[in-house]
Amino acid sequence: MSTNTPSPPERVKSSKGLTPDWARALYQQRRSSKSSGSSSRPRTGRSLTPQSTSLSTGNASDDARSIRSNRSRGRATFSNMLNRLRSSSNVSIGVGGQQLQESDFKQIEDWFLGFDRYNQLVTTHVSKDRSSESLEFARIATILSKNCGGRFLHGLPEAVFDFSLLWCPAAPSKRADTTEPSWSWTGWTGPANFPFDPTNAPDLHSMPQSEGEWFRSEILHYHTGPESAPYTIRREKERKLRIHYPPYFHAPRGYEVNADSNILRFAAYTTSADGFTAEQLHHDGKMIPCAHLMDEKEQHCGVIMDYEESISAPSSTGPFEFVLLSRNIRRAPATQTRRPVIETIHPPGTPIWDGERFAWDQEVVDHDEDIFPSGPWKMLNVMLIKWVGDSAERVAIARIHEDAWLQRNPTRKEIVLR
Repeated sequence: MSTNTPSPPERVKSSKGLTPDWARALYQQRRSSKSSGSSSRPRTGRSLTPQSTSLSTGNASDDARSIRSNRSRGRATFSNMLNRLRSSSNVSIGVGGQQLQESDFKQIEDWFLGFDRYNQLVTTHVSKDRSSESLEFARIATILSKNCGGRFLHGLPEAVFDFSLLWCPAAPSKRADTTEPSWSWTGWTGPANFPFDPTNAPDLHSMPQSEGEWFRSEILHYHTGPESAPYTIRREKERKLRIHYPPYFHAPRGYEVNADSNILRFAAYTTSADGFTAEQLHHDGKMIPCAHLMDEKEQHCGVIMDYEESISAPSSTGPFEFVLLSRNIRRAPATQTRRPVIETIHPPGTPIWDGERFAWDQEVVDHDEDIFPSGPWKMLNVMLIKWVGDSAERVAIARIHEDAWLQRNPTRKEIVLR
């Protein structure tokens, strides 16, 4: 693997924030600028366009919120993966094709293959065309539940709930005007995908069973429904899924009460989003749903899987926090691997969604290796949430290097998501 360092564009200073009052004027100003035909940020091929967004909700001065350093100049945006293609022809990796049929799901007997097919269905069909969701998706969900076990909670299979919570927008998206919760893709407009699904990273499939898990959950139990009568989500411990759960986890059985509630409760480690900034990424001259995540020292410590301008829209609610959910193992990309034709297949790191499919020969550089050393379990899957009174809403999924996370002294608390 080699690292391609694009020529950095001229840096643009910005101090837009998630929640402060001063952000509203800047947001309106940018919208007016767009409507008048002017452009506030340059676009230079594959290079990063450093439109920085303050995630801080504090009362610091405008100067303190703005990005003043040129430290990110020359930082690698993407990694090129060499010698991956065994031939120039496109060959299917995995199972199935683009035209999924109901019969494709009837032979599935476990959630390893089941989530692979579910991923394809949601990414390439259902989330793109919500008119087909109620009928087609309901029939297939029934088949998967019968063959693989577990039920669906607002479109997410409970047996592999850790995987399905990591859905991300595949195009600009906003909260839908429905009763669906923020923690599911069914509560948002626009298509969704699953960039961290280990069942769709063929480089991980070559791992021998003796090497153990490729996914670690950091949540002991998820619950839905009111606190007085909770339903414990029944996640699958099947060995083939290779998921490691926290100590004392057990797959619950028993009553199915309040399973359809839009409230999600769990205990998790959290840290404030104050001080973090996001820098929008471009690929082939187009914005992608991914931004570099910078800490308060302006060090590249992770990625946030959404468009910068979606995160930067002002909000009257808050505060904002990152919540630790899980982590994926990081494996070096295999050589001599054929190019897949299935849109959901992706490299093992942080993939690039180019609008139609995941790029196969490149991936996002998800942290500065000179500051944060690489390791197989160093990147944490976290959810950015905003508090609205006594409960919170999902904003985005991000990945943060473990060292940057621990430097902020995370604390454990009870999370209530709607």
